[in-house]
Amino acid sequence: MKNLLFACLLCMLVCSCNSRQYKVEGNVAGLDDGTIVQLVPMSHDNESPIAEATVNGGKFTFKGEIGDSLPMPICVNLMVKDSYGVETFMLEKGDITIEGKATKGEPDQNGVINYTWDVTVKGSPLTDKFNVYKQRRADLDKLFNDYHEQHAQIIQQVNEARMAKDSAREKQIMETEEYKAFDKVEKDFFAKVEETYKGIVDENKDTYLYESLSPEAQQSWYGKKMIDEIMPAGDTGQKAKQLTVKGDDGKELTLEDLAQGKKLLLIDFWASWCGPCRKEIPNVKKLYDLYKDKGFEVVSISIDKNEAAWRKALQQEQLQWPNFLDTMGAADAYKVRSIPAMFLIDAETLTVIESGEYARGEFLAQKLAELFGNE
Repeated sequence: MKNLLFACLLCMLVCSCNSRQYKVEGNVAGLDDGTIVQLVPMSHDNESPIAEATVNGGKFTFKGEIGDSLPMPICVNLMVKDSYGVETFMLEKGDITIEGKATKGEPDQNGVINYTWDVTVKGSPLTDKFNVYKQRRADLDKLFNDYHEQHAQIIQQVNEARMAKDSAREKQIMETEEYKAFDKVEKDFFAKVEETYKGIVDENKDTYLYESLSPEAQQSWYGKKMIDEIMPAGDTGQKAKQLTVKGDDGKELTLEDLAQGKKLLLIDFWASWCGPCRKEIPNVKKLYDLYKDKGFEVVSISIDKNEAAWRKALQQEQLQWPNFLDTMGAADAYKVRSIPAMFLIDAETLTVIESGEYARGEFLAQKLAELFGNE
């Protein structure tokens, strides 16, 4: 569920603004004197800050002009430099005020602090509209958390069986009435997600759909962000994007290197903390065992920020194919916005055969059976 699409929508609803100047005044308790706060464009890429300010007595001021390379208005994250936790709002012309408090959490194992923001943004009509969309997402988040809490016991049992590599026990649990009840409510939840997001699209179909935008809007900063969201790299039939990974020995490998001598290559972007990613691993293992001798290769690329967590997951999962930590921008090259993100590639032509949901689960099993046939 992505707030970026909400931001794109709001900014494209607004006509070009002659004024690119902004002023934001903050009065936020809980921020130590000397703390550096930033305004960073909200996207799924690593954006550079628009502005920085120093906190003094809980107060700070951002004042300046947005450069021509960025849109105005623009959706931004207010955050403490080099920390976690943000307050997202729409930066537009006029005087904007931010009041409330920020709670400073304990540093994590890497020394990074998380801030929880409880503030009110005034003077930005677009922020008010943005918050309506955010509330719809919050309602979905609450629904998700509620049914996971309600079915926590059966979820834990399945996870324990999966971590123990006890497929018989896992199958036994999944045949219980308790698990079937959880499975039904989860399917209902994702149907609700689809219904909610389709409703947002339908409400704004005249401006939201990319194809209906003017050429100017399509080429705008948000237009380009939107096309990356709805038409990511790796669509079926396209040439696979180049990537480079680095092994523990320091050797760099390209897509061509990884595909050499193979017939089909499955690129799997995942992370140790991603439940759906790890849930997919048994399926990939089964398919790997079936087709590895026929030219099927799997390459897993982790987007973990914590190398120790990634290595621990590797030890637990015992993956038998090449594994890499993404330190060279492979996920960015493939415009990975959520995981699992999987791409089935013809190793000889380096063309994408399937991607997304069609490159995993039963879809992947059917495609491999079709491609390998009776070999």
